[in-house]
Amino acid sequence: MSAVREWAFALCAAMVAAGLVRMLLPKSNLEKMLRMVLSVFFLCCLLSPAVLRAPSLMVEIETVGREELAARSEKVAELARRQTLELARESLHKLVEEKLEQRGIKVHVITINMVTKGQNEMALQSVELLLDFADQDGHQSLAQELGRELGAEVILDYR
Repeated sequence: MSAVREWAFALCAAMVAAGLVRMLLPKSNLEKMLRMVLSVFFLCCLLSPAVLRAPSLMVEIETVGREELAARSEKVAELARRQTLELARESLHKLVEEKLEQRGIKVHVITINMVTKGQNEMALQSVELLLDFADQDGHQSLAQELGRELGAEVILDYR
């Protein structure tokens, strides 16, 4: 920030100096040439940060080797895979919870088992539901319906 202040001060000082020189300059044939020289001087003052590249205004770009870049890239890809997997689990968890609530079934625990195949593929392996032992009747049809809808095995367990 101090470099910007210094540049602005230098710009104002150059403008004042150029104005004083123009006022003191006698009317003669050299007036046009001196005006041009003062204009170039002011332009140089204006562009000095870009031309001189003051160290305080320079931005240094970090150089990274291929190995480090590959490692960073792999970390980002792994983080994206984990977040995608977690979002898929949460989404499936909500879907199963809503289906069970529609039927008035109280579920204690929903476990979503997913498998990653390769780098960009995930598959739902199974869904495990922990239900009340008292509500055991009629849940097999629910398990089959959920299994068809989700395309995975639905395992019911009771407590």
